[in-house]
Amino acid sequence: MRTDAMTRTCLAGFVALACAACTVGPEPHKPAVDVPQGWAASRDPAIASDLPSRVETGPVDPHRWWSVFRDPVLDGLIQTAMDQSLDVQTAGLRIGEARAQRDRAAGAYYPQVQANGTAARLRSGASGVGSLLGGSSGGASGSSSSESDGFSTNLFQAGFDATWEPDLFGRVRRSVQAAQAQVRAAEDRRRAAMVSLAAEIARAYMALRGAERQRAITRADIGSQEKLQVLIDSRNRSGLAPASEVATQRVQVSGARARLPQIEQAITTNRNRLALLLAMPPGSVDERLGERALPALPPEVPVGLPGDLLRRRPDIRQREAEVDAATARIGVATSALFPSIRFGAVGSFSSNKASTLFDWASRFGLIGAQLSVPIFQGGQLRAQVRVADLQAQEAVLSYRQTVLAAFHDVDNAMTTYAQDQRRTVDLDRQAGESRHGRDLALDRYTSGLGAYIDVLNAEHQTNQVELDLAQSAATASTDLVALFKALGGGWEED
Repeated sequence: MRTDAMTRTCLAGFVALACAACTVGPEPHKPAVDVPQGWAASRDPAIASDLPSRVETGPVDPHRWWSVFRDPVLDGLIQTAMDQSLDVQTAGLRIGEARAQRDRAAGAYYPQVQANGTAARLRSGASGVGSLLGGSSGGASGSSSSESDGFSTNLFQAGFDATWEPDLFGRVRRSVQAAQAQVRAAEDRRRAAMVSLAAEIARAYMALRGAERQRAITRADIGSQEKLQVLIDSRNRSGLAPASEVATQRVQVSGARARLPQIEQAITTNRNRLALLLAMPPGSVDERLGERALPALPPEVPVGLPGDLLRRRPDIRQREAEVDAATARIGVATSALFPSIRFGAVGSFSSNKASTLFDWASRFGLIGAQLSVPIFQGGQLRAQVRVADLQAQEAVLSYRQTVLAAFHDVDNAMTTYAQDQRRTVDLDRQAGESRHGRDLALDRYTSGLGAYIDVLNAEHQTNQVELDLAQSAATASTDLVALFKALGGGWEED
């Protein structure tokens, strides 16, 4: 009866303590930041002017932003990379690790129960522990005794023990909050890896198409220079062109050919870069890539408002989750300043014979509680609270710095995109004029009305402008990729 009364008393204490439990420490909340009403770059006249691809502040859904280029090869590369990228897979495993850590922290909510069993042979001398256990000559079955041998017996035990510490001041709850915030941070790290992966593939793809365009221009330049070489050689044999023009033209042909290996190297490097991003061996995507024109820019690029970045950019979301985790750890550290109580129960059977181990007479039970009150630890506990508080403040500053950097990233990307487009437009106009001037100079030279130096200068200027135009067009496309990355595009909710 006394045992039953004690059990009811302990259970009542469990319920009372659970009801009285509270959670110490601050609740996680989003840090306050100053969000501009609009983009500073939108006030730039170059952005507001009539460009082939205009930036607007309309609603944006940049999850699959690469589709604006309308290039099926690029679409397929990015989709394959999302499935095969080793970086994305690694980030996914880290999400699993974070979730396992959360589940381990949540396990402290529940009682810890374990079973145990013992089988032993106890032996001692005549004047040893056996005499204290009541050993005598003529022991019971399963034991033997003599004056010379002392005391020996078997010992069999089987039972369980259980412990439970109620979460009086929220230590477990705050630990779970911190672990759950780390899960969110890991998920956003994976999303950030997806954003970077899509941007890196698009950059390498644009660089590849730009280099292929430069190669085509260079090859055409070599062909025209070789044709001009044939013309000059013919005029030289007819006595209409001096030998110096022949030598100079040969230098021009050699110079045009010398540019080609560097362009070929850039093409190979970008193809291998794409293969690496797809987690494939070098050269394995060459057939898939083929040779295509540089994708055209979309006529409009909506970028939304600065406040949209707070939920769209994975790095900002990750920093916010880290702030929540650091804030929850303040509560974990604070809870150590308060008392804790641990309840325990032990039940077992013990006998010197295996056959009687589970007889009711062999039972043994114990139930009780242990109260622990921190009194003096030399300031360690309060110092730990200060450490947690300072770490939370650092996390807030890191969050604000990330938000501020994101605003600058988008503003700078908008300006760069507009200015490089303006340069491309000017170079395209210049290239058209240069081609017209080159054709006029060549016609005058062929008819004997112009000098060879005029043709040479016109060819050199036209080829240089064509190469600059190809590079500028690829740069503008890369700028758009950088803008979408700054906007946090490239991931979708799981």
